[in-house]
Amino acid sequence: MLPFIEKKLQDNRLVVEGALSQHGNARLKVEQDIAFLTDRITAMKAHPRPNTMLIEHYQSMLKSRESVLKWLLDGCDDETSTLPGQRSA
Repeated sequence: MLPFIEKKLQDNRLVVEGALSQHGNARLKVEQDIAFLTDRITAMKAHPRPNTMLIEHYQSMLKSRESVLKWLLDGCDDETSTLPGQRSA
């Protein structure tokens, strides 16, 4: 792999050495997911024959992403910001 590509891939990681990346990548990714899901739900509802099961699935995913974003914005308290098997300081 080319060195600049490897560096770019490392910069986009959400988890680095078992901890959330300090670069805000997680928040950015979740915000992008929320925007995508919101647009898809709106477009699907506007369809002449909307697929209600898929809309409900996307709404469930959206609710989950919004919860994750709230958690990230609240600062990820010490008890929940570590991965299983790790101890918080």
